[in-house]
Amino acid sequence: MSSIWPDILVDVPHWKWFIALAVALGLTLLRYAIGTDGPQKAWLRWGIGFLRLGVLGVLCFLLLEPILKTITAETEPATILLVHDGTSSQWVGKDSTSNRLALADWVNKAPLPFVENGFEVENYIFGTQLLGLDINEWGDSIQSSQLLFDAPRTDIGSALEGLRDKFSHRNIAGVIFTTDGLSNRGRDPEFGSQLLDVPHFFVGTGDTTAVRDIQVADVLCNEVAYLGNTFPLEAKIKARGFEGESVITSVLINGNLQEEHIWISNAEIDSENIRFELDASTTGTFKIEVTSRIQGGQNEALLANNSKVTFIEVLESKRKVLIVANAPHPDVAATRNAVSANKHQTAEVIFSSELLDFENSRNTTLPQHDILILHNIPSRFSPVPSSISEAIVSDTPILFIGGAISDLSQLPIERTGVVIEDSDLLETVEGVPDPGFSLFSPPESLASHLMTWAPVNTTFGEVKAAGSLEVLLYQTLGALKTQWPLWAFNKDASGRRSGIIMGDGIWRWRMENFLRDENFEVFDELINGSIQYLVSRDDIRRFRVEAPSKLDEDERVKISAQVYDASLKPTTEIDIQLTIRNQNDQEYDYYFSVSEQRYRLDCGRLAPGEYTWRSSCLLDGEIYEENGSFVITTLKAELSSLPANHALLQRLSVKSGGIYLGALNAINVNNSKWSEIVLGQTKKRSILHEFTERLDFIRFDLILWIVILALSIEWVVRRRQGGY
Repeated sequence: MSSIWPDILVDVPHWKWFIALAVALGLTLLRYAIGTDGPQKAWLRWGIGFLRLGVLGVLCFLLLEPILKTITAETEPATILLVHDGTSSQWVGKDSTSNRLALADWVNKAPLPFVENGFEVENYIFGTQLLGLDINEWGDSIQSSQLLFDAPRTDIGSALEGLRDKFSHRNIAGVIFTTDGLSNRGRDPEFGSQLLDVPHFFVGTGDTTAVRDIQVADVLCNEVAYLGNTFPLEAKIKARGFEGESVITSVLINGNLQEEHIWISNAEIDSENIRFELDASTTGTFKIEVTSRIQGGQNEALLANNSKVTFIEVLESKRKVLIVANAPHPDVAATRNAVSANKHQTAEVIFSSELLDFENSRNTTLPQHDILILHNIPSRFSPVPSSISEAIVSDTPILFIGGAISDLSQLPIERTGVVIEDSDLLETVEGVPDPGFSLFSPPESLASHLMTWAPVNTTFGEVKAAGSLEVLLYQTLGALKTQWPLWAFNKDASGRRSGIIMGDGIWRWRMENFLRDENFEVFDELINGSIQYLVSRDDIRRFRVEAPSKLDEDERVKISAQVYDASLKPTTEIDIQLTIRNQNDQEYDYYFSVSEQRYRLDCGRLAPGEYTWRSSCLLDGEIYEENGSFVITTLKAELSSLPANHALLQRLSVKSGGIYLGALNAINVNNSKWSEIVLGQTKKRSILHEFTERLDFIRFDLILWIVILALSIEWVVRRRQGGY
């Protein structure tokens, strides 16, 4: 880096220059031309006079706010990027150990010819993320701990995009990319990724020959089943090289054989989708293993992909949501569909006229339910069934949806938390979120969605809210924001919970959610979040821990906790300890740290298996404990019998203007032939970058010290000559 040209900028009119010069010269003459207490010797008087003039001149100059502009040049040399596949699919097939050693040797020696030719070299490795490789402490090779080549997934497209994002403004001469061409995650590297605008040279790894193999390619199963029901499990089995052979597929739950299925492979490359119906006979978390093998024990090149494990949690029952409507309405269908989108819930719809008919036949019992949703009940035009009246005064959690024909003023204030002015007039209102709402976390994009969602119909009139009401959405009349609730929740003195939506037409919200996002997630989350709050009970535990129940092996185990004081206010003054135990009874101890007023713990990535955890803290002299379990599943995406896809590498080479250098086992890294091909296709050129920097002159400390030194010299000379 070198400075090309410094410059001083003073952006002031000429008259300010004149004033500055006049002030400096005038004060100097006043002291040494007119004053009589200066040195008697003429040369000394002239000398310190010029010194005074210089000091005053500098000070006046600084008052003009001068700026020093410097232009600095930096030369960026050409860089070669070497990117290496860090996944295990490259070792499937014969000679896996020698292939692994050959790639490690390639990683360490491939940069040498480019360094010798004056290029900068940067090394990267990728699986699902692009990571830099570090040189060891001796500076002659890559750290061996980074060359394990055991990443569980391959995302070639993400690696290519990552290079483009990271180096699009750098002086890159070329990219040398080493991979087997098998990508099992992310975008298609050929059509879905944009490459750097430089030649890409590809080196193929892995085995391009087909091998005999049976693979459990996929297992589809619900994460949750319910006690007493059957649940489906579908396994996709692939067979290569076993035409005419019988394939046995077995399902084991916690190691116990449940079912077997035998099928015959009818082609050189064949597959079979097998469906099993399994019983959920007891509650808990169960390990389901699907295995597949050739009848008679034929030899396979790869056995590690002959099984796949998943887990299922069996719960006692689903939450039952009963929707009672005054009459058919699109809101009812939208609400039912939103409720059913939650796999832990079932929705049933019944109309008030049916309940009235039941009551006439002396059957006043509502269908079994955990929460009640009432749409346009009470109504202005029909009576309320007695079973509904009983539910309203009971402890049943209820969500009221009332619009144009409803008469919510009939409801007791302790149930709804609002007093509504009775009126026959209607109006359309929109919703705006209350930023202080804290009963549950509404969708993050709710506010932006509400700005485009259609208004709802409600009764015109003033709404008075009780002090116990928590408002999620307020009503807005055009540009006028009111304090009238549109969507709110109430909890009375006995802890009974209710929700109220003061308008109908919310079905349009669900439709517009889909038109904008091509899904119903925001609306469904709003409905189901409301239901979850209404059916939940107050959690008065002073120590709470939130941990995942199921993770893939490439995910980090993250756990959070919260501690409350005696008044149930969050506190972060307590130490929390957590112990994780694996299947071999090995224990690992951790301590939580505080982040954003919450306890958080990142345990990193753990080996696949089943784990239990126990967490404790000492609070007000009492030990509080929480415990749980989670499972980490093995990813077998890399254990594939697919041959290496070097044809993809050839096409990517042509697309980028580079060359396919060939298979790694056919390249001698110590021979300069391959590097000469790369050097012949790349341009070595350095780029000169110029940086302009502007600094206020007054910020330079040296000027201050020069002024102080000059004033000190003047003062010493004047004192020695008898002046003041």
